[in-house]
Amino acid sequence: MRRILVPTDFSEQAQYAFEVAVNIARRTGAAIKLLHVIDMPRSIGFSATGDVTYHDNMEQLYIVRLLESTKSRMSLLLNKVNHSGVEVVQEVDVDSIVGKIKRVVADDKVDLIVMGSKGSSGMDEFLIGSNTEKVVRTANCPVLTIKRHQPDFEIKEIVLASDFRREVGKAMDSFKFFQQLFDARVHLVYINTPGAFESSTNLRSKLAHAAEKYDLRNYTINVYNDTIEEDGILHFAEDINADMIMMATHGRTGLSHLLSGSIAEDLVNHTSRPVLTYHI
Repeated sequence: MRRILVPTDFSEQAQYAFEVAVNIARRTGAAIKLLHVIDMPRSIGFSATGDVTYHDNMEQLYIVRLLESTKSRMSLLLNKVNHSGVEVVQEVDVDSIVGKIKRVVADDKVDLIVMGSKGSSGMDEFLIGSNTEKVVRTANCPVLTIKRHQPDFEIKEIVLASDFRREVGKAMDSFKFFQQLFDARVHLVYINTPGAFESSTNLRSKLAHAAEKYDLRNYTINVYNDTIEEDGILHFAEDINADMIMMATHGRTGLSHLLSGSIAEDLVNHTSRPVLTYHI
């Protein structure tokens, strides 16, 4: 791991994410980019040379002062979090948040995004979701979501929830990397629901085959019964007092996402535990 991206809105959760990123960077030697994106007003445009253009002087003055204020807040954040020994670069930009994050991931060859999240619920979740949820849905690298203070960030018990079909293999290298980084135990779990019920014997055999196929070490095999997958994952994680949940996500968008949803994105919104997602 060489590069970690930490988008920040200067919230408590974003600071917690920065602290976790520093912890991971110290373990891996990675550099961190701390990014704040100011949502671009519609009246701002770009010239052919790439310069920002404004429709009036008052707007220009407002954006300039906002950028100065943001850079000051960035400095305060850097002073709050002890990042000694870790290379941290800052970037402040005026852009769309999700679009800018996707471009930074591609241009900087980011290996991991660490984001704070307050989650979303009710109508907000149904209509638009959170920015973190949108990044989880579309990012081309693993995303680690942090909601609460993790002063030590010691990961010892990890839930890896999946149906363990063929496509999970694309995410397994990232999942194994985190397990080995923290010398953690992984609990493979299949949530058995009434609508897609299978015998425990068949499911345990499927999980054992996956563990052998991906050459897993230090793991347990679990079949957990619950009404829906998301609740089963949350309840299982609570039962074993998990330190992290790992999941692959299909990253559906548009109508397919509205109709089918995504368990990974729901977990990001509804659990306070760290969630590592990998967009297949």
